Amino acid sequence: MDNRVDRRTVAKGAGALAGAAAAHGLRPTASEATAQESTPTEQSLYERLGGIFAIAAVVNRFSDEIITNPKLNENPALKEWNETQAEVRLPGLKFMRALWVASLAGGPFEYTGLPLDEAHQDLHLTADEFEEVGAEIVRALDFYKVPEREKQELVAAYMTSMDEVVSASE
Repeated sequence: MDNRVDRRTVAKGAGALAGAAAAHGLRPTASEATAQESTPTEQSLYERLGGIFAIAAVVNRFSDEIITNPKLNENPALKEWNETQAEVRLPGLKFMRALWVASLAGGPFEYTGLPLDEAHQDLHLTADEFEEVGAEIVRALDFYKVPEREKQELVAAYMTSMDEVVSASE
């Protein structure tokens, strides 16, 4: 049996991921949720994303690429993390990233990780590095053949977390 994640499943739900990130951690208000529920053809964001397996596939791919990205390894704090901690901590980080996205998407999960600013404070990320991580996310979405509209929405949503993640000037 082939256990690989179907690229179409990930692509189908990528628009949902963009919407989740656009919410930037906020779930719909009660009236918005009721309005969504009253539309029988409208699936939840989590369902449109393809569920936890599709979310985890995208997170897995871009997380692996971030570790080996030469531009990101110019940052001494990132390089040290990649060389000394990634082997043990990256699996858990992938889990937490997938959990965060699934929670934002309205899935049956609650994100219990650190706030983004606290989680990234020791890495001293610049705006350029933040944008390079975004580029890795786009490359992962391209790998899974996510449509352009959903990629653009996800990038816009990703950019909303910049102030929480970037802590160093160029």
